[in-house]
Amino acid sequence: MVGKHFSKTAENMDSFFQANKSIPWSLAVGTLVASWYGGSGTIGTIGYATTMGVSAFCIWSICAHLVRFPLPLVVAPRISVKVNTTISELLNRYYGRAASIIGAVLLAISCMAIAEIAATGYVGMAAWDANKFVVAAAVVIISTAITCLGGLMGVAVTDMIFFFLMITAVCAAYSRIYFDIGGFAGIDQVISQVALQMLTPLGGTPVGRAICLVLICINVYKDPSFYQRFTAANSPKTGKRAMLMCFSIWLSFDMVLIMMAILIRTLHPALEIQPEVAYVQLVLSSLPPVLRGLFIFGIMGAIISTIDSYYLIGGEIVTRDIINALRKNPLTDKQAINITRLTCVIFGIVGLATAFRFPLVYDAFLFINSLSMCGLFVPVLGALMYEKKKTDVGGLCGMVIGSLSWIYFNYFPISVEALGGKVDALPTALPISFVAYVIGNNFGRVRYDDSLHPSMQNDVPIEWFGVDGALMLLYAVLAVIYAYGMIPQVAFLMGIMAPAIAMLITFAVFVRYWFEVREFSKQHVRQ
Repeated sequence: MVGKHFSKTAENMDSFFQANKSIPWSLAVGTLVASWYGGSGTIGTIGYATTMGVSAFCIWSICAHLVRFPLPLVVAPRISVKVNTTISELLNRYYGRAASIIGAVLLAISCMAIAEIAATGYVGMAAWDANKFVVAAAVVIISTAITCLGGLMGVAVTDMIFFFLMITAVCAAYSRIYFDIGGFAGIDQVISQVALQMLTPLGGTPVGRAICLVLICINVYKDPSFYQRFTAANSPKTGKRAMLMCFSIWLSFDMVLIMMAILIRTLHPALEIQPEVAYVQLVLSSLPPVLRGLFIFGIMGAIISTIDSYYLIGGEIVTRDIINALRKNPLTDKQAINITRLTCVIFGIVGLATAFRFPLVYDAFLFINSLSMCGLFVPVLGALMYEKKKTDVGGLCGMVIGSLSWIYFNYFPISVEALGGKVDALPTALPISFVAYVIGNNFGRVRYDDSLHPSMQNDVPIEWFGVDGALMLLYAVLAVIYAYGMIPQVAFLMGIMAPAIAMLITFAVFVRYWFEVREFSKQHVRQ
């Protein structure tokens, strides 16, 4: 219904892809959280944290969000100024057409949402004992329909609904399970016998994998969904504050998910069952019928909201940055929208064909995103932040050599005993991409000189003693509270406070959104 409603207003590319740059703060928060926490967040985190334990929070959650703070504070305002549509446009401006098309291909691959499709199948297996492929196919069809009908505004409004259901459903289920198992006393009794290192801040993760996880955290700097949300926000300040709010929500929700994973390991110390499946089964067995439905709807909604977001972005990239770039005559709005819709269907078919080839949901996420990161992270951040000479050769070297290095080291990984054995391709290939980029910038020609365009240097001031500072302080306070609750094992902080804070913030954002919708409706009626 949401998609059908917004299909009436998505008549041109600006409205279909960017919602006419009218997304308010509350809707930006909801769509950012829902897009980021799909299957990889709500289901995939469970799989990884069953072996990482407390270190998943200390390494993944805290580090993940700390390294992302420059994105809303420094990078996002420049995105709003330098990018009108997609990352490929940025690459074309600084490095030329070839770099733009290569980047578009890498981005399109990362937008196929393979990990999300895999997560859908595991939820279906656990909830209904259904064929995972059939369930995944149904969700892909729904996601494609939402994307094709409503464009970004339809996707964003759907995200807001699923954002509310996802957070409240998962957090409501967690508290009961935590205390039923006996809190940390019950956890200690089992985990101390089978994997004591899981209860230490760094002990559950090999050094090499920890480095890889921290690096994948900065994947967001070239994530097309965040660029699209920032450019679609009604102002650069809106995008900045929306993401600053997201950090506290993400941190609180991570706390719940990681503790749930530790509870799963407590119940299945030998991991004789797929962790993601065990998680869904445990929650469903602990909830009354109405809340079971809410939980499944919230989880499936989170996955759908991520799939439709990335399908829309991937379709836009294929349409604008590949097909349109190779045509003599530009596509009309109608042609662009129809090609985007066809691309979404193709993405769904490819995703279904590859999603279940990975042992864990997060394995698919890391595989796809580490490839695109090695090829794109350095050139994209260079275009936005690098103040020295940027040339077409530098951009191409960073992209091509970074991608080829990832392919090589993925199949022929180096082994370093101090890092826990075989090292993932990402920590090896990313520095090579950076070196290639810096060296390459000594050759070729400068296509766009920022110094000749003062408007490109505009930044949105950081209000350290205003709203920006308050949102950063909230994150810092919550990080200290959760770390104190997890390491010294404080039951109240872990079992009640963390899920309560996540739900409270979510409810406040959701209420703010409905007030904004109501006010907008009143203004529309007056006009």
